[in-house]
Parts: sequence; structure tokens; C-alpha cells
Amino acid sequence: MIVSKALAPRPRNSVEVRELDWEQVQGWFQRIFFSGEDLPSNQRTAEQESPIAAAHRILTNAMSVMPMAVYQRRDGGRYPMDVPELDYLLKVRPNARMGPALCRKVLMSQAFWHGEGYLGIFRDRRGRITDLIPLPTEGRTIRKDPDSGQLWYDFTVDGLTKTFAPSELVTVFFDTYDGLYGKGLLALAKAAIAADAGAQRYAKKFYQNGARMSGIVEVDTDMKREGREKIRESFDQYAAESMFKVAVLDHGMKYTPIGLNQRDAQFIESRNFTVEEVSRFTGIPQYMLQSGKQAYESNEQQQLDFVISTLQPYVTQWEEEFQYKLLTRQQLDQGFYVRMNVAARLRGDNESRSRFYEKMIGYGVYCPDDCRALEEKNPLPDGAGQRFFMTKNLDTVEHIISGEGKKS
Repeated sequence: MIVSKALAPRPRNSVEVRELDWEQVQGWFQRIFFSGEDLPSNQRTAEQESPIAAAHRILTNAMSVMPMAVYQRRDGGRYPMDVPELDYLLKVRPNARMGPALCRKVLMSQAFWHGEGYLGIFRDRRGRITDLIPLPTEGRTIRKDPDSGQLWYDFTVDGLTKTFAPSELVTVFFDTYDGLYGKGLLALAKAAIAADAGAQRYAKKFYQNGARMSGIVEVDTDMKREGREKIRESFDQYAAESMFKVAVLDHGMKYTPIGLNQRDAQFIESRNFTVEEVSRFTGIPQYMLQSGKQAYESNEQQQLDFVISTLQPYVTQWEEEFQYKLLTRQQLDQGFYVRMNVAARLRGDNESRSRFYEKMIGYGVYCPDDCRALEEKNPLPDGAGQRFFMTKNLDTVEHIISGEGKKS
């Protein structure tokens, strides 16, 4: 529209005027739409976009707050176990630089951006695990021994390269098609990220008054390029110094304003669409990205769905990988396993937690001491909190089984 209007031929009965030559039109479009800024193809540029940054923060924080512990299956039950060397790594300090929550956050961050997250498993001379250290996925190469078929992972940091066997790495994926190479958000949502970057660039130009021409000045004469530049500079200076004042034109000049609003450019719609795309790629509800429906009842259900549909697959993957790589074969044969506490992510307000605990106790899933432990409370005295109850008048399990419980 702008180009056709600027280049439209003048009526025959008037003096032929050339408002813009083709070189100027090309230069204007090049400055606005091909300014040399790269589309986001790396973490540094993508993380500057608010929907991407929010999705990264939500997923990494969600995985970081779920503590990990070692349990054992025996005698038909599941019991928390004290494994001193692993308890210290999983609950106190996985390495000298960070705590468990930060370590899990960094691991998920690497997977989020690059598709794969790696923890290096470092052992002492006796084979005991001493450190779990996150490794940069960007510096990773995978090679295969042509003779044995053994895979080796080379990680390069600051010019130094260290090689790991698969058994020396805890490996988690954001998404993967073959179980070897991962797909992160940078690869999966490349088009959506680029579209949002274009929208942000347009917004920047728009508010700097550079994404549109304010108007076209017509002069009833054929002027050289130098003359046109002088007129343009005069108008620019007048607009800057005389905002909202009336301009007086001479020498047959005519000024035609050009309007362009955000809706015409579908700017707001494009930004909302980007949030929807990020939500689809990550499984994060739109309300958590500060968009979409904001109703407490529906958001509460979406939060539960987020834990079950989005986080649970990651939790299961992490549990399987951690227990296989960190536990010995003897411990695995004895029924030891690693579990993440998803309940920590579901802790909400007091009313929601009380309803949850009431149901867990009422159906015999938790005993009172289990709920007290989740609330960081001491057990009830004399073992009273170790008894389990059922919903039949909240009688004890033993009485219900024996038929001695209260009749309803």
C-alpha cells in the first residue's frame, strides 16, 4: 500500500512528481525489515523473549523443587532408606558449587534449550560417588568406537576436553526421537521463536517511529535528490520542535499523512499466538504464561493437569535414570529405587492441602504421621500417628478387616 501509493503515476494534467525513487524505497524496507539482526538461533537471543523466558523459568523451577530420596520395596511395602553417600548428594550437596535444587534446575535448563541435560558422575578410587556436576550440552560430541560399538561422550569446556562413558553420565531429555540425541525448544519451536523475535523487532521500530513513514510531501516540480533531502530534513526538524502545531507550506507543497495502527499490523494478535505456540511446545498452561483464561477453578485444574501430563513424564524419566546410574546392582536387586516427591509441587494453599490430606488419610493411603512429615511436623507421641484409617466411620484398618468396626 505504501509503495504503490508513493510510486503511483501523476495525472496527465498536472506536473509529474516523483515522491520517492526506487532506491529510496528499497533502502527504507531494508532498514526496517532486513536490518541485519539475526533471528534467534541460540539461547542468548531466545531467552530475551518473555514467553520463552517464562516457560524456561516455570519448567526448571518445577523440576528443582521436587526433592529426591532413596526407597526400598520389601515385605509388600515401600520404605525410605538411609544411604549416606547418596543422601548427601541428593539432599545436601551434589557438588561444591551448588545445592540439589540448583543442580536439578541447571540440568533441566540444559535439556530445555538443547534437548539433553547431563550430570557427570565423579567417583573416588574406591568407586564411591563423590560429585554430581552438570555438564554443558553445547560442548558435547558423541562418537562411536568402530570396533566395539561403544559410545563415548566428549565434553569441551574452556579448551579442555574430558571423555565420559554412558555409565558415567546421568542423561535426561526434553524430547528425543532416538534416545541418543535430544530436541530442545530452540530446535522444536524455531519458527515460533523467530516469529516472536520479528514481532519484538517490529515493536521496537514502531515505538521508535521507524516502522512507518508519518507522511508524504508532494512538490510540484522535478527536484534533484539533494533538494528532496533538504525538504525531508526540514520537515523532520519541524516535527521534532513543533509537535501538535500547524505547519504552513509554500511552493505548492502538499503533505499527506500516513496512518498505521497496531491492529492493522496484527501486532497484539501475533504476540498472543506466540504464547499459544510456546504453550503447545512445552505443555505449560497459558495462564501460567500470563495469558489465556484467569479463573481460579479452571486454573487449579490446569495446574493439576500440568503436573500429571507435563511434569510426570520428566519425573519418571529422571527417576529411572538416577536409580540406574547411581545405585549399585546389589542395591537394585534388593529393591532400592529413587523417587521424586511430586507432592511438593502440589502443595497449595491451606484449604487445598487439608482436603488432600483428609482424602489420603480417609482412604488409608497416608497415616497421620505421613501428613505431619509433609508439613515438617514431628510424629505424634507413642506411635499414635502410625495407625491407618479407612472411610468407614474413620475406623482403623484392623477393625474393619476383623469386622469389629463401627456399623454405619
